[in-house]
Amino acid sequence: RMPKVDMLDQEKEVVVRAELPGVKKDDLEVTVTRHNVTIKATTGHEEKEEKGEYYRHEISRGEFQRTLELPQAVDEAAAKATFRNGVLELTLPKTETTPRKTVKVE
Repeated sequence: RMPKVDMLDQEKEVVVRAELPGVKKDDLEVTVTRHNVTIKATTGHEEKEEKGEYYRHEISRGEFQRTLELPQAVDEAAAKATFRNGVLELTLPKTETTPRKTVKVE
C-alpha cells in the first residue's frame, strides 16, 4: 500500500507531506536528491486473541517505497524532516527560485 502524499510548491521551498499510519520513526528511511524524494518504510502489526477453543493470531507486515519527482531542484543538504502522529513532513529549500509566468494561449 502506497502512502498518500501532498506536495506544495511554495515560493522558496517544496513541502512534502506523507501519511504513514502504523510506521514507527525507526522503520522510516527518507532519501533526498536534487530532483527526487524517496520514502521507504516497513510496518509490522501483531494481534492475538484467545477465547475458549477459539484461537486467532494475525500478523501483518509490509514494506513500501515511493519515489516522487520534485517540481524544481532542491538543496538536499538543507532538507528538514519531521514525523508526528503518522505524518511525515519534509521541507526542501529550492536551489534557485524562478518566478511563475502565465502564458497566454492563442
